[in-house]
Amino acid sequence: MNWRQELERQWYAGGAWSDLLRPLGVMYCAAAARRRAQAQRSPAVLPSIVVGNLTVGGSAKTPVSMALLQYLQAQSWHPAAISRGYGAHPPAEPYAVMPGDLPQRAGDEPLLLRSVAPVYLSRVRHAGIAAAAAAGHDIVVLDDGFQHLALQPSLSLVLLQGEAPLGNGRCLPAGPLREGKAALQEADALLCDPAAATSPDLTDIARPIFRYEQQVTRLSPLAGPEQELPLALLCKRQIHAVTGIARPERFRHTLESLGAQVSMHAFPDHHVFRQHDLAQLPPPLVMTSKDAVKCRHIDDLPETWVLEIGIRWESAFRVWLDQRLASLRNPQ
Repeated sequence: MNWRQELERQWYAGGAWSDLLRPLGVMYCAAAARRRAQAQRSPAVLPSIVVGNLTVGGSAKTPVSMALLQYLQAQSWHPAAISRGYGAHPPAEPYAVMPGDLPQRAGDEPLLLRSVAPVYLSRVRHAGIAAAAAAGHDIVVLDDGFQHLALQPSLSLVLLQGEAPLGNGRCLPAGPLREGKAALQEADALLCDPAAATSPDLTDIARPIFRYEQQVTRLSPLAGPEQELPLALLCKRQIHAVTGIARPERFRHTLESLGAQVSMHAFPDHHVFRQHDLAQLPPPLVMTSKDAVKCRHIDDLPETWVLEIGIRWESAFRVWLDQRLASLRNPQ
């Protein structure tokens, strides 16, 4: 375990390094609160739904954004996704992501979002939304936009996971928080996995709390995503899991719940895979959809499968969301 992994462990389990860094965390929280209080925010030219979190690292923002985009399409909206494009190097901004783009140009998460809806990259979110409006879209979903304080969104959803969804309650670098717990009061609703929904960390937050779950939807070959493989292929099978995501242990647990015997090969979040990263691993390899978009251009890979994850939210959230969408479609 390197120093970074140890520090991240202490964000949830406690330890001397986190204690030593606590004064810096207090200053970070204070600066974040001041920035939020002083922000000059303005609404977008289109209805906008922000999907964000309070902690660093993965919290299912992209899968939830994809589920929202698909839900909006089913409700006869014409949505687009807006992304900062972490790790992307587009030729200009705003940039409309193309299906054949490489991850070096478009980023991994925008490419995954592009599989369900058009995506516009822009660090200035208002400019990305304006580009979506010019292309005929009537609503946008912002993947990871809760801390983008130039925008006053129509709806703001914050995702929380795990029994300690706020970790040790400290801000960076002493803990995992991007800003203090009080910022949750700025959200319109909290979307929590089953563990977070009952966490005492959230008992004093006066916002609606809805549950969601991540579910395995299908297994497919990397080289032939249109083909569906039986999940039973994983049962009692020795597989090599390859990840470049923020929380690789969650992927391990998912595979083990399907009966797989897992050897993990965890790379840093957003890692851009090269052939030499994978060529020496014995098949079968299994990866997430987010990693798959970074590997489809690699030739001569061993047998590689993609485990796709979907989102199911409780019916109460659907009722709440429908009411809010109705008000956006027909503003008073």
